[in-house]
Amino acid sequence: MVCPHFRCCINSDCVVTHSLTCVFSALPGANHINKVVSHPTLPVTITAHEDRDIKFFDNKSGKVIHAMVAHLDAVTSLAVDPNGIYLMSGSHDCSIRLWNLDSKTCVQEITAHRMKSDESIYDVAFHPSKAYIASAGADALAKVFV
Repeated sequence: MVCPHFRCCINSDCVVTHSLTCVFSALPGANHINKVVSHPTLPVTITAHEDRDIKFFDNKSGKVIHAMVAHLDAVTSLAVDPNGIYLMSGSHDCSIRLWNLDSKTCVQEITAHRMKSDESIYDVAFHPSKAYIASAGADALAKVFV
């Protein structure tokens, strides 16, 4: 039996911790999704796609509220800064891009990793309290930018 609740089980004693409702689960005609992140303060979910797109979804309706071609190759990773002002994306085009979330514009681009076997950046992250960003790549390097 499948329960519609998220459960936390310890020693066979299950406690319901959250009630979840699926708003959307599949996107008609969507290309491969590589990463999904939630905005820390707004009801928005952001997805990174193999077809170079980044899409923004309203959590209540499940509808796309913004879509953009974000890179020259697959978008592989996303991170939202703790304040919810910036989005960082990584791609197999070897770049990290920093986006202003209000205007949805790229405010900085860094060529960060070398391509290896048609892949480049696997993950990006913001430090939770300092002005650092980090990336991990197919070139077997993890980089921290200050």
